Amino acid sequence: MAEIFVISIGLSLDVFVAVAYLGAGFSRVDRKNLILLSLLFGGMQLGALLAGNLITLLPFFPGPGSRHIAQRWEVLTVLIFAGLGVYMIQKGIKKEEVLERREDAIDWKKVIILSVVTSLDALFAGVGFGFLDTEVIAQALSLFPVTVLSTVLGVYMGYMLGLEHKRKAYWTGGILLLTASIDVVIHYII
Repeated sequence: MAEIFVISIGLSLDVFVAVAYLGAGFSRVDRKNLILLSLLFGGMQLGALLAGNLITLLPFFPGPGSRHIAQRWEVLTVLIFAGLGVYMIQKGIKKEEVLERREDAIDWKKVIILSVVTSLDALFAGVGFGFLDTEVIAQALSLFPVTVLSTVLGVYMGYMLGLEHKRKAYWTGGILLLTASIDVVIHYII
């Protein structure tokens, strides 16, 4: 359960940075919009995670028959989590200048697209969890509340501090996902 929680935090830090961009533009935080943003991002992350789990149930993936086949999927899981970690760290390395400007109106079409894009890593993580036969309920009970909390914190951090700490959030998420990949190696492969 600890690795599920660590991966949930790592995945939600991408959402944290995305909503910090929104929060940096707010002249005040509207609670109704904050609730809607939290439900949207949490729901998209959860849906993507479940879709990733369902992908592993497709017939072209062999069932948990032999240990050799299962070990191949565990190696793929390590590669998925490590790849996501490296991707997050690369996003943290980029020195991207962003012009912060006040904009209280939320363009929901753009936000929905943003929530889909930030959920792609949750889709891949769902595939990884599916290969490890991790309980879907445990994943959902971890990822959804962590993402909701990350959304709330991201909006408020962006509102109060701007985008000053976004690179640190990416680095932290990447390190957590790399740590999770090492944990999978230790628990399932060695």
